[in-house]
Amino acid sequence: MTSHPAPAVSAPAPARGALTDMALLIGLVLVTIAVAEGIGIRPLPVTDSITITVLPLVFAVLLTMILGVPLWRRGILRRLYSPRNVGFSGAFLIVIMLPLMARYGADVAPRLGEILSIGWVFLLQELGNLGTVLLGLPVALLLGLRRHAIGSTLGLGREGELAYISEKYTLNSDPGRGVLSMYLMGTLFGALFFSFFAPVLLGFGLDVRALAIASGMGSASMMTAASSTLAAQEPAMQETILSYAAASQLLTSFIGTYTMVFLAVPLQRFLYNLLMRGKDRLPSSGATASAAASAGTAAADASDPVARTAGAGGASPTPARKAGELFSSRRYAAFAGVLLLSVALVLFTQQMKLWVDPQSTPITAATLGGLATLWLFSLIGLVIGDLMTLSRVPVLRDFPVLGWVSLTSLAGCLAWSGFVEAIGAVDFLSLTTPILAFAGVSVADRLTDLSKTSWKVAITAVFVFIGTYVGSALLAQFGLGVSGG
Repeated sequence: MTSHPAPAVSAPAPARGALTDMALLIGLVLVTIAVAEGIGIRPLPVTDSITITVLPLVFAVLLTMILGVPLWRRGILRRLYSPRNVGFSGAFLIVIMLPLMARYGADVAPRLGEILSIGWVFLLQELGNLGTVLLGLPVALLLGLRRHAIGSTLGLGREGELAYISEKYTLNSDPGRGVLSMYLMGTLFGALFFSFFAPVLLGFGLDVRALAIASGMGSASMMTAASSTLAAQEPAMQETILSYAAASQLLTSFIGTYTMVFLAVPLQRFLYNLLMRGKDRLPSSGATASAAASAGTAAADASDPVARTAGAGGASPTPARKAGELFSSRRYAAFAGVLLLSVALVLFTQQMKLWVDPQSTPITAATLGGLATLWLFSLIGLVIGDLMTLSRVPVLRDFPVLGWVSLTSLAGCLAWSGFVEAIGAVDFLSLTTPILAFAGVSVADRLTDLSKTSWKVAITAVFVFIGTYVGSALLAQFGLGVSGG
């Protein structure tokens, strides 16, 4: 699940209407959290060895998606899902997600030495992302998608693939329509799929650490869904699962675009030409560093509200103008306010958990300190992300703000262990439910696009999802076995 870029901060049109809409949106999210947490964590036995744990975050996204179906959006639902509320949820979803990213940084800190000792395993599992091509492309061609398959099997259909296909083929081409369809499938159903699929693989006997490493697949929402479900199934391993998933996600953020351009694209071209047997042929244009840099920049702009807010308004801004827009006080005040809303909803969620289960994580002074720390690290990470967009170094310039927040938290927690203890007092799953509630609202207007999506793309999407996760998990399992873990 990805979000729209945050809009430029400006004086709102009728203030009373905007405040009413915002109040209704917050009310919807609060009710959704209460219902989802009231349902709680539900185990769903599939076989004797496989049990799927359905978390409140799944109920939250399903509830807000179902209520937002345009077919029955009448009366109060029309106001709840107004264009302003849907736009806000999409535009600021990344900002709302930042405290969770800061939590991941804190999870990595105590286990950084352990992670570095098997760092080659994390690098090895990156090759598993080629599973989208190895498994997805033959299925797509078997279904008759032809060049649609180029866009729909290059990756999970996130911003990097969208940017590359857009530049190379345009979005009006068959590959362009393929990547847009995959983007829609991933946005609507990616997190749900991995929240169910991860425990299935666990039931087949794969090491939970390997599955945690494989969860860092480049999409924050998919990673959260997979790792959260694994942590719920193996509570004794929660800290290891979350730290491994976060470290893997950071690595993918750094090198994912280059893996796509230099490995996935040539592999896809070779397999496509081989399987088509002369009926169609992709030219050998070669992958270049400039293509990787271009795709990385476009991907960062597409997923990062910081980058897109700075560049809003048409022509590319001059460096001075861009810096002025980036560091405006009004813009940071808006981000600070949204972050405050995010941590307040986390506190509400944790209280709901306590009412349902008094044995869950209690709310103490340390919890409040942990939430304040998450808010602070998130805001600092935003500023660092802004500064890095001015860098001439592509890897730094293209690194997403989600990653900068995790690194900020990691650095802070390495500097002082007290941050780890405070953040640890914040219930992890309480960080996820509000995010998925907003995510459901953010995709409400895209549900009508499902009718335009071929069933062939839906089937291909399933194999693409399976290909990347299983491929990465198997390589991670192999690496852990070789390392003696």
